[in-house]
Amino acid sequence: MPSHLLTPDEIRAANALIDPVFLNQPILRQSALDAVLGCQVTLKVETLNPIRSFKGRGTEALLGSMAEKPKGVIATSTGNFGQGLARAAIRRGIPCTILVPHGSNPLKMEAMRRFGAEVREVSVADGDGKALAHRIASETGTLMVEDGGNRDIAAGAGTIGLELTEVGLTPDILVLQLGDGALAGGIASWFRALQPKTRIVGVVAAGAPAMAQSLAARRAVATERVDTIADGLAIRRPIAGAVTQLLECIDEVMTVDDAAITKAAHLIWRNTGLLAEPSGAAGIAAIETHSDAFKGRHVVSVLTGSNATRAFQAKLLAV
Repeated sequence: MPSHLLTPDEIRAANALIDPVFLNQPILRQSALDAVLGCQVTLKVETLNPIRSFKGRGTEALLGSMAEKPKGVIATSTGNFGQGLARAAIRRGIPCTILVPHGSNPLKMEAMRRFGAEVREVSVADGDGKALAHRIASETGTLMVEDGGNRDIAAGAGTIGLELTEVGLTPDILVLQLGDGALAGGIASWFRALQPKTRIVGVVAAGAPAMAQSLAARRAVATERVDTIADGLAIRRPIAGAVTQLLECIDEVMTVDDAAITKAAHLIWRNTGLLAEPSGAAGIAAIETHSDAFKGRHVVSVLTGSNATRAFQAKLLAV
């Protein structure tokens, strides 16, 4: 049966297409964090770039790979992917429309508009907005882009794995957030090919269990609602292709609740001085919550974004 994993060549090809401003982000070790968590933690910091998130890698790889420029692009996003798509599209002269769920992080919405996207807030009646986005794409001739369902986007995320191994890291465990699946699918594909002995742990938010349920059922399973502060993990309907790919590369799934995520973001802030949005802190939350599984091991976690709401930032500073 053929593998659905990305190949190292796909990830290397993506690396050549990405705006260098997103590449070679810092790799951080902090002994104070090790002491708190009881293991050797390496943080891959993906926040020191124009969109303060890893998402720019995948959107650059996607649009950079296109032989013909689309009439326009449209996508649904809670914010970070929308920022990445907007920046990649507008700098290539491609109009970009982002549909965001009602009540989304206003700072992320503001950033998407600043990068040049037309941002439309989707009503509750339209759910996650995907059906509406598909309809608009069909009516206008624009390209609908689904984050977790595109190999080029996942390959862009996979370049994080390439950078980790290029500096000689050989972690015992790799902890990856399971949002739409692009991050985990890309990085884990690289490690399966280059360092197959590394254990891959996926992390989901307790209030958004659809991806965990899908992997357990070995098929895409939707939930009626999501309820978590980690908007990047707030996936209600996983894409079938992403589930299929993750089934080949995720060894274990761990769940973390919002309290653990907030605690982890504070640990990161206090011990490294880095701001992590809730989704970005979820990997550290898993290590802290399930500490017995990581004790004494070398663990890599990706700080995926720092676009936290003002309220979340205030909460971290107040603790």
